[in-house]
Amino acid sequence: MSFNILKNLNKHLLRQALDAVGTPALIVDAEGDEKLVVYANPAAGRALGLQASELIARPASNLCLEPATDECWQLRAKDGSALALRPVPLYAQPGQASYWLLTGDPVEQPAARNPARPAIAGVRATEVPSRIVRDDRTDVTTGIPGRTAFLEVQYRDWFIARQEHKRLSVIVFRINALESYQKLFGRHATETCLRRVAHAISNSMQRSTDYSARVGNDRFAVLISGGAEDRIAQFAERIAQRVWDLAIHHPRSQPARYVTVSFSMASEIPPLSAEEPGLLEDAEDRLTRGQEPEEQRSSSLEAG
Repeated sequence: MSFNILKNLNKHLLRQALDAVGTPALIVDAEGDEKLVVYANPAAGRALGLQASELIARPASNLCLEPATDECWQLRAKDGSALALRPVPLYAQPGQASYWLLTGDPVEQPAARNPARPAIAGVRATEVPSRIVRDDRTDVTTGIPGRTAFLEVQYRDWFIARQEHKRLSVIVFRINALESYQKLFGRHATETCLRRVAHAISNSMQRSTDYSARVGNDRFAVLISGGAEDRIAQFAERIAQRVWDLAIHHPRSQPARYVTVSFSMASEIPPLSAEEPGLLEDAEDRLTRGQEPEEQRSSSLEAG
């Protein structure tokens, strides 16, 4: 039984988990000569004073990232600070590690015993805290990433989309009449409702590049890299239907009598001259103004 569950784990779940934790995490290509960084979570970027997107595609040597011992890698910043990282091999197929997953907490660099090698190089894996720490980037009520985490990942993916000339899209979902639901059923029932809707949305993610988060009291957002706009709109409709199928009773929701969501979308292929992504704000603004055809489609979905 547990084996079948493990088989269902995918890149999307790994990325969601690593993006949400408060400890630095990187994934390095173990097969290439340059050992390129293929993933960095927001905590790794903050630890080095960079955006996570600025770490991606850099050679390990460019970041002074190297094995210090068999059980510890070290990552040194320009200001002399250091990270001790615990390496875990990731296998695409048995036999040889395809990637290294590096995780750990920022550590203070002690005085070096050997000028040729800082003392941090001797830190063993058992000395590196391995706990997963939630911070303000995780929504406490639902357990999924929060708005800050979403904005960080949006920036990273927008940077990559700009470099690769790919479309990036954000869908914002709003739970209809959530305030009246809370007045009827109270805070605890509302929190349960939010968790069920959050999980319905996050479990709908189909690719490793898809990302979901709670971005407001009654709002959730989905970030999608690539894909045509019409396909993304269809994907949003399927998520709205999935929330409907939860059959969460809401007598003041008209005409559905169930909890439903409205949604809107913002999408673009970032031009090279663009400096900041504004997709989340654009989608929220369109949803607030109620001028998007997606919201009209949601209303007809509620009507059944």
